[in-house]
Parts: sequence; C-alpha cells; structure tokens
Amino acid sequence: MKKMTRFCLAFCLFAALGLSSLHASTVVPTTPLSTEKTAADPRTEALTRRLEEIKGIDKSQLSARERKALRKETREIKKAIGGGVYISAGLLIVLLVVLILVL
Repeated sequence: MKKMTRFCLAFCLFAALGLSSLHASTVVPTTPLSTEKTAADPRTEALTRRLEEIKGIDKSQLSARERKALRKETREIKKAIGGGVYISAGLLIVLLVVLILVL
C-alpha cells in the first residue's frame, strides 16, 4: 500500500509539472523592468577585456605550453569574474521528487 501511495504521489506530481510546463510555453515573454546597466568594477572590465584578447589570439601559432598557459589564465579570469551556480529545471524537479519520496 505504501508503494502505491508513493507511486500515485509521484504520478500526480509529474502530471502537474507536465501541465504547468505546457502552460508556460504559451506565455509571452516580457521585457525586464530595468534595462540600465550597472556600473561594473574597473577590475572586472579589465579582466573582461583580457578575456576578449585571449579569444582573439591565433592559437595555431602558439606552442603547447603557451596554449596551456592561456587556458589556465582563462579559467582563472572566469573564476575571478564569477558566474554563479546554475541549476537546471530538470535537476530541480528531480531533487524535489527525491526529497518528497525520502521524507
């Protein structure tokens, strides 16, 4: 009986999410409330410019060590600029289902 209850709960959850995703696809996207750019930190701007310079370099002329150094520098710049942690909607749904089933 307990397995059947969990199955029904999971089925209802997936059905509700499926219907809501169908509804969400018909919604017209809106423009953001504020289109102003925030003032960026000068260090961040310099790092971004350096990243663009690295992208513009012809890497076919470089040695393996130089390419490795550029990759390392690129990773460090991206880490310094920051990007946050992104969780996909699918992962979020799976986590919620697992939490519901466990609890």
